[in-house]
Amino acid sequence: MKRILCLFSLILLLLAVSLADAQQVHTYVDKDSLRAGEIFEYTIVVQGNYSGLTYPNEGDFDEDFEMLSRHRFQTAANQDSLVFRLQFFGTEDVILPAKEVTLHRNDSDTTLTTSRVPLFFKTVLAGDDEEFRPLKPIFDFARNVWAWIVALLLLALATWFIYRKWFAGKEPKRAPVAPPKTPQPFFDPLEELKREIAALPAAESLNGIDEYEQYYIRLGDAIRRYLKRVYRFPALEMTTREITMEMQSELVKNDVIRITRSVLNEADMVKFANFRPETEQAREALEKADRFIESAEATDRDRIDSLRKEHEEKELERVAKENRDELIPETEETEEVKSD
Repeated sequence: MKRILCLFSLILLLLAVSLADAQQVHTYVDKDSLRAGEIFEYTIVVQGNYSGLTYPNEGDFDEDFEMLSRHRFQTAANQDSLVFRLQFFGTEDVILPAKEVTLHRNDSDTTLTTSRVPLFFKTVLAGDDEEFRPLKPIFDFARNVWAWIVALLLLALATWFIYRKWFAGKEPKRAPVAPPKTPQPFFDPLEELKREIAALPAAESLNGIDEYEQYYIRLGDAIRRYLKRVYRFPALEMTTREITMEMQSELVKNDVIRITRSVLNEADMVKFANFRPETEQAREALEKADRFIESAEATDRDRIDSLRKEHEEKELERVAKENRDELIPETEETEEVKSD
């Protein structure tokens, strides 16, 4: 009996040690349903004994979420938490996938996995079954109006023939003098982007959804025009997701892709989802555009120089061809005038 009690005590002691050494991770969100463009907080709480932690970073979130900031808190010696401030750009229900948190010790590392978090999309429309407004009525015109229109056209045509026969033939014919052909200058797409961004109004001066919408449309279209000229794909007719995929295929740097996706996502929300940003968000969008310009100056200069060289060669070839076509012998031109 005494041996059984000792064995039972040893089991309880081992269980207590294992519980004391147990590691736990919890996840929380402050909102379970989101509108397009809405900001929410995603919190990871870790409990246990460790010497260091490795949390998820910005690249661990998919394109429906943009990380605005993150703050770390340690409320106790064995408890640590990280609060992510995220902005939602989805258009349907999504599930925030599980994230990995690594606990570092002197002897080994332990990787914990968070729970998946479902998030529900909350539309900004008044109702899915709302009927569209009826179109304006189509007005019928009297049939005799068309007769008058045909008569006026015939009168104008007859007047033109009379003028050609009696007046135009009496004017002295002159040999056309074509202006000298010169190559068209090359417009640097990066300089054009800078001018368009600089022409945007200050974020503090925006007032009303219409001004915010025009602000973001001009900002997004300026970047799309730059991508169309430099990378030669129809960015103005493509969605933000298609532009991101095209830039990835062109091996564009990840920071340039991230800035482009962030600015175009906000522009799409304002344009199509009736999302009204705050003044601070509009200012941050302009700062992202400035960072895009800085990255483009560092990475796209060789590509732009190649475009400049190609443009100048084509313009020289075009001008030379047009000048050759206009070199008509003067004798032939004089004979044509006399024969007329």
